Amino acid sequence: MSSNSPYGGPPWPGQGSAGPAPEQSRPTYGYPQQPGPGAPSTGSGYSFGPFTPDPQSPQSSPYGSPPRWDDAGPGRPGPQPNGKGKILIIVGAAALAVLLMAVLAIVVATQGRPAANPGGNAGTQGQQTNPSHSSAPQNTPRPSDAVTAYLQALASGDAVAALSYAADPAPTGRLLTNEILAQSSERAPLTDIQVPVVDDQSAKSVSATYTLGDSSVSESFDVVKVGDAWKLSRAVKDLDLSFIVDGSVPVKINGVKVTESSVAVLPGSYAFTTGLPYVGYGSKNVVLVKSPYVEADTYRIQSQLTKSGKKAVISATRKSYNNCLHAHSLNPKNCPMNFDSKYRYNKSTITWRQAGGDPFRNAEVTFSGTQARVEIKLNLRLSGSCTYQGRSGNCSGTLTGRSVAVVKATEKPLKVKWL
Repeated sequence: MSSNSPYGGPPWPGQGSAGPAPEQSRPTYGYPQQPGPGAPSTGSGYSFGPFTPDPQSPQSSPYGSPPRWDDAGPGRPGPQPNGKGKILIIVGAAALAVLLMAVLAIVVATQGRPAANPGGNAGTQGQQTNPSHSSAPQNTPRPSDAVTAYLQALASGDAVAALSYAADPAPTGRLLTNEILAQSSERAPLTDIQVPVVDDQSAKSVSATYTLGDSSVSESFDVVKVGDAWKLSRAVKDLDLSFIVDGSVPVKINGVKVTESSVAVLPGSYAFTTGLPYVGYGSKNVVLVKSPYVEADTYRIQSQLTKSGKKAVISATRKSYNNCLHAHSLNPKNCPMNFDSKYRYNKSTITWRQAGGDPFRNAEVTFSGTQARVEIKLNLRLSGSCTYQGRSGNCSGTLTGRSVAVVKATEKPLKVKWL
């Protein structure tokens, strides 16, 4: 007769050798099974963890089944853990609690520790940032952290974050905004940031290299410790506009009108415009501010006629010139003609006509302040009836030389004045 008991004992009463084992024969796990009446003792002891399943039981699994306290059956008491088992369970639970507390402490310490390279991958040569991510203000426990975070904020177009790394008080201004910096980044993105790690808590400066547009920049940033954080002594550059801001021609920088003689900007690209249709600042109207320390070349920014402005000025002057040709006067008002003659002309008969080619084909056009200056060659013929010493007849004459007209190009419609 074979036994279905996992402990090798004889079958329970009523169990045959060929019939299925009753439910009372299902093995229990976790604590030793108490033998039923008349069953031999199998000894004492505890087994923890996965138990070896009964190979003859169809309900067995590789990991066993959870213990069921109602499986003891009639007259068969359920498992009763003794004092030794309770002690082991308490010790195991305490050890698990200590382990969980240690893991939690490690996680908290890791989250609170400042990154070795904020915003990028750090190599042995220094810190390298990823400008594709927006840089929110972060802790700067090392001198190099302040420079890295500042440059990363500029690269991501975050003017507010960049200014937060300036020593107090942080600068303010209409050009120190995310919108202005976004226009700058479109023309000249800041990339390839390299900042060597500086841990020295007595450091005065931190070197850095980066690319601004097509220009490679190498700069040393002055740093200062404020409380527990490091900041930059200078975060902005002041642009001198005193030579162009005089009220005659509007000045706009990245679309924002300015009237001050000096304005603060962050490193970046700044386009000068007027907002006028005929006057601008030329094709070289963009100033690159490489760092808070390098002088920006704003002195070459000068107002000038736009291409459409030059055409408009010539067109207005030509119209005025043609109107003067129809004047019946030797000296028509606000015209290039000024003819002196000893003959007395009958005004209604005076006629002017162009003798040479188109004087505006080679006209010289210059601009200063708000006025365009148009200089042309004169080659005119004059004719009309006249009298001289009591005698009447037809008179004629020639007028040659050069004449100049000025046009105020900042106002519409354009007004021409002949000098």
